[in-house]
Amino acid sequence: MSNDAITNAASTSVVEDNPGSKYPFAAVSFTAEQLASTITTINQLKSILPQMPGLTPLERQRMSKLGSKSRGFADAALEAAKTDPGILPQSITLDTFVSQDQLLRDLSLVQTHVTELKSRLDDALLLVGNYVYGVARTAYAMTKTDAAKAKLQEQTQLMRQRFTSRRREPAADPVSNS
Repeated sequence: MSNDAITNAASTSVVEDNPGSKYPFAAVSFTAEQLASTITTINQLKSILPQMPGLTPLERQRMSKLGSKSRGFADAALEAAKTDPGILPQSITLDTFVSQDQLLRDLSLVQTHVTELKSRLDDALLLVGNYVYGVARTAYAMTKTDAAKAKLQEQTQLMRQRFTSRRREPAADPVSNS
């Protein structure tokens, strides 16, 4: 997507796509090259990031967390270790502690930007999905008209399945003791 298209979409809250209809992304679309470029850029970002393991929910639960309240504690410990590296056990070097702290800061910065991008992507998907589903419901309603019934029987039947409610089978009656 070109920067002009992105800027246009970001600065224009609503764009007319046809009379009586408003849609916020009417002027935005991906060419095949832009989509491929976007995916390539995301894959490049993945390859740049250090190889990080995936954690199970149980592993996540068992780990101690460094949040905003404990950040000051970690900073003070790092400064203490810089002042007197001898306070660290021999299995941990000051260089490792410093490099891991910097990696944490760098990954947090990347996460902030990715989270913002993901939030915008989620919003765009919701808006576009809402529009497409709304138009699909309108098209489905139009297939029920007499003029469309003959031509669109197969498509109407496929769409009708979306709105078919499942009827519950009545539970077998227990044998009565009377």
